[in-house]
Amino acid sequence: MASDPSNALQLVPETLLKKRHDLDQLRAKRAAAALTNPLIPRKRISDKSKVVRVLRPETILIQARHRRNYDTRFKRVQKKGMQKRAENKSVTKVKIWNAEKEEEVDEKELEKRRLAVEAAAAAAAAAVAEEKSDDEESQSDSEDEDDDKGMKDDNTDKNKISKTKTAKTDPVDVTSRYQKITYKANSIGASTVFAVLLRPTAHDTPKTVKKTLSSLRLRRVREGVFLPYTEAVRKMLNLVEPFVLYGIPSLETISDLVRRRGFCRIEGKRVPLADNNVIEKELGDLGLICVEDLVQVLSKGGLDGLGVEAAGGNDGAGGQEGTFFKVARFLWPFRMTSRKSKFQRRMLDLKDGKLYGDQGEAINGYIREML
Repeated sequence: MASDPSNALQLVPETLLKKRHDLDQLRAKRAAAALTNPLIPRKRISDKSKVVRVLRPETILIQARHRRNYDTRFKRVQKKGMQKRAENKSVTKVKIWNAEKEEEVDEKELEKRRLAVEAAAAAAAAAVAEEKSDDEESQSDSEDEDDDKGMKDDNTDKNKISKTKTAKTDPVDVTSRYQKITYKANSIGASTVFAVLLRPTAHDTPKTVKKTLSSLRLRRVREGVFLPYTEAVRKMLNLVEPFVLYGIPSLETISDLVRRRGFCRIEGKRVPLADNNVIEKELGDLGLICVEDLVQVLSKGGLDGLGVEAAGGNDGAGGQEGTFFKVARFLWPFRMTSRKSKFQRRMLDLKDGKLYGDQGEAINGYIREML
């Protein structure tokens, strides 16, 4: 008589048995916890919960020292100005630009390359001259082999002379590959500057610096705003210079900023500039109906007679609210990205170093890196 297959013993996989055992263990633990603490609800801690950060006493002392140093500098600049670093004239500098790689080249490194290439060319020419003199001596000794060797020597001489010529043409030619570009190194004489907050202002920043940055509408790290470069704004930027990077933006840079990172303020909310109808609705009474109008106003900022309070971004009386001020208040502060990735900052330890303060027209390159 055949056995019924349903009565046969069914095999259960070992992994399934282990899962059941783990679940039974978990239920037992929860039942025991409910018996011991019946009134305290069980709180589930996830991996995304905030980690408690413990500060060492050395860190607290370092932050206090930084805060004290920044406060001392703020008071000194407020009382005496920038002193030796004060520039009342426009300063121009020259940079070497690689047109093929589209990057700036260090002048010292370029000079080293040129000297190395010249030394290699001189060594090659000396080697050719030495071989030529040796050949002439050997020709005087053996007249029978003169014809054969002469033909070979001429061929070798031609080859080596051609090599030296290519060695002279191969090196980097400054006139063809590289361009010398003259640019303004400071913002004196500009009507508009673009300022970006570089460093966080959480622990080691005095209240006076925070208040000045807040009046400039720089409250978050890597946020940028357009400011009219008046005398009042210049003094405020000098007070907070270690925290701010600013300079003269070009018309192309302003257009890229507004189109790619532009957001506007409507009823206190951050709304993207996706349509010209938003601009016409909010700023139509000023004759501004599109993005091009905003770009033109921002590029000519400070020319409509702004006062101190308007330049600082406050709504109180004491300054004439010009078109630039209304456009600057209409635009939300631009949120930029970091120039270095998280991998470069943490693993490679690449830092910006002493990159802060007035950069003049060089700010355009930094803005392109942060767009």
